Parts: sequence; structure tokens; C-alpha cells
Amino acid sequence: MYSLFDDFMTAPFGYTTPRDRVYVIPESEYAKLQERQNAERVAQLEARKAEHLGVVEQLEKQIAELQPSLPEAEKEKELVAAKGLQQTA
Repeated sequence: MYSLFDDFMTAPFGYTTPRDRVYVIPESEYAKLQERQNAERVAQLEARKAEHLGVVEQLEKQIAELQPSLPEAEKEKELVAAKGLQQTA
């Protein structure tokens, strides 16, 4: 019959999962591993950068579309403010 106690007894004390193990590798192999991990990280960061630049471009397009209507809105605000001042005077 299987129990959780069986797992405890089969693993050495302190090493319950494989990630807790330490492996010794040569310095050259470690350098290659670090280089590969750095290359992967740079690729991930470049992908994120491209995504963010795409979002920036979309925002700039939206701003460009809305910008022409902005001066009209400012004029309307001034008219409303002027009317509000005339009513209170």
C-alpha cells in the first residue's frame, strides 16, 4: 500500500526534489551555458521591446487622429468659461 511516508523514506534527508541537487560542471561548460542563457534573455527583451514600440506607434496614431479636434475643444471650453463668468457677474 502506498503512503506519503514512503516518499519521505526514499529521498535522502533534505533532498526531496531534484532541484535541490547541486551539479558540478567544468568552467567552460558553465561559460557556454551562461552565454546561451544571456542570448535567450536578450532575445526575450528584444521581443518585449518590439511589442512596446508597436504600442507606442498605435498611441501616436491615436494622438494624431485626436489632435486636430483639440483646438476646437479648447475654444469651446473658453466659451463655456466666459458664459459662466457672464452669468455670475
